[in-house]
Amino acid sequence: MAHQSGIKVSDELATRFISALNDTTTRALKVSIVNESLEAADEQTVSGTFDEDFAHVASLLHDTDPCYVLVRQDLAGNKWLFCAYIPDSAKVRDKMLYASTRATATKMLGDSYFVDSLYGTTRDEFSLAGYEQHRRHEESSAPLTERELELERIKEIESNSVDVPTLDTRKSHVTGVSFDIDEQAREALHSFASGTVNFVLLAVDSKNERVLLDRSESLQDHGQVAECFPDDMPRFAYYWYDSTTVMFIYACPSSSSVRERMLYSTFRAGLCHEVEALGVKAAVRMEVDEPRELTARALEDEVGFKTDSGASTPRPPATQTKFRRPAPPGRRPRTTKP
Repeated sequence: MAHQSGIKVSDELATRFISALNDTTTRALKVSIVNESLEAADEQTVSGTFDEDFAHVASLLHDTDPCYVLVRQDLAGNKWLFCAYIPDSAKVRDKMLYASTRATATKMLGDSYFVDSLYGTTRDEFSLAGYEQHRRHEESSAPLTERELELERIKEIESNSVDVPTLDTRKSHVTGVSFDIDEQAREALHSFASGTVNFVLLAVDSKNERVLLDRSESLQDHGQVAECFPDDMPRFAYYWYDSTTVMFIYACPSSSSVRERMLYSTFRAGLCHEVEALGVKAAVRMEVDEPRELTARALEDEVGFKTDSGASTPRPPATQTKFRRPAPPGRRPRTTKP
């Protein structure tokens, strides 16, 4: 499934593209994501044939900055080439944003205008020779329906921008870049695994590409869980619901930025695999939009007191809400005195 970033075409870009459709002087229009909006960043005018002008498209590109370039293919009609340039040296969050916004850009500007798409990670791929190679490849491929072509393009962009972790990987990867778990966070997770604490909150530092510890402590009851999460930023948490059940909780507030929501969503599965390698395996996974949804009743409903294998265990009395510390390794769970 292709995830969309929520970024939209700005009014200024929409106006400039409409103007380009109505005249014959614009050959190429460069588009960049600025402040979570698609904006016109640069343009080239028509000075010769398509081949002659396309040879200069690479001059609009920079080594580390992704962008889209809309290139007019003909002057008589409105047939455009959509170019998506996402260099390997770009920041991880930028790669994700541009990969997940392409479909939105073409849809809002008008899918019918874009008769071909070119994806590349180097400036050389946007030379005339690079485009001709792309055309030869397209023409030699087996005929596909328009829907099949669209799916192939989506898969191509996503496969080059987001490498989703598998069960065999131990780190979350995005184009070969790993987000390591900070040493302080690792220590907190080891303490969690041993039962020293029952709650660990983790944050993703996109700038330094690390998973950091936000807080770790022993909560006294389930009603305190919601209070540990910020209202304006996503967070991951591990929580001992009882002496046998570990919960993984992902809260993603609607007030958080588009970049943060995408970042956390992308690395969620990879983080779970990494934490499992540290000895913490969640039997229950819960996702909410707002921390206030993490009420004691909601946690109880989510857990359902099921074991990892799916077998049910009896519910304790309704009045029993206080957390019971998990038993240390090699010992039986503590029992509550009558």
